[in-house]
Amino acid sequence: MGGSADDVRKGLAELRRPESADPRLLRAIGVKIFGDGVPPNRTAWMNEPYPQGGHGALCVHGDTPALQADELREMIRVAHEAGFQLGVHVTGDRAIDTVVDAFVAADRAAPRPDARHYVIHGDFIGPGSLAELAAHGYGVNMNPAIKWTISDLMDEVVGPERSAYQWPVRSALDAGVRVCASSDAPITEPDWRQGVASMMLRESKASGRASGPEQCVPLADALRAYTATPAWQDFADDWKGTVEPGRAADLCVLDRPLLGLDPHDITEVQVDLTVFDGRVVFER
Repeated sequence: MGGSADDVRKGLAELRRPESADPRLLRAIGVKIFGDGVPPNRTAWMNEPYPQGGHGALCVHGDTPALQADELREMIRVAHEAGFQLGVHVTGDRAIDTVVDAFVAADRAAPRPDARHYVIHGDFIGPGSLAELAAHGYGVNMNPAIKWTISDLMDEVVGPERSAYQWPVRSALDAGVRVCASSDAPITEPDWRQGVASMMLRESKASGRASGPEQCVPLADALRAYTATPAWQDFADDWKGTVEPGRAADLCVLDRPLLGLDPHDITEVQVDLTVFDGRVVFER
């Protein structure tokens, strides 16, 4: 089941980076690893059991959880020492702790001052792992629109308390971790408006009930998770991610101001104009 350190070694040995006329438009700088499953299927590797039983598991080679954890650490070490940025799909708290510890151990063995590794999803990331990510300059990429979509379901899967905590954006920011937001399309539609609204409200699509309102963030933090922080994650924060002289003109013009707007109305905002690298690519 899953991958192995030998798979990573083989893949890196055979890697041929794609060539592009403009490397700003297409660059291969990272290695993605799948650490565990997903919470709705009860395959995320958790410290505490699911209400229906079981802890989930890592999805890498190994006959026991300990051997799987060792294999995952080795996969991360190999990619780190090869000079790649790591993005690891990992959702359960026990799996996340294993990955973050592996990031730190790999860097201790082969120091890289600005690797910018990151956790993908990080559904149930705990305070300890958040502190380690912040201390080492690593990030997390979360999915607010999935929270909007499945929060009621997750009450049944992991219990109301853990469900309310899922995707703790506020805790991550307070810990000093850079937070990106993404749709995980096609799991949800790649609509930044729904993502921003979901980060501000944490309300359920099905019931409208707020799930973990203490993890809500204000508009500026939500927008930063879709703009400046992704540019940092891509090692491109010196030329894009913000609107200022000398940067790439990547922006959209909306039909109304977001400041002061009820978060419930953000999904109704229309894009009047889209500019990509200084070129108008859409006009309503």
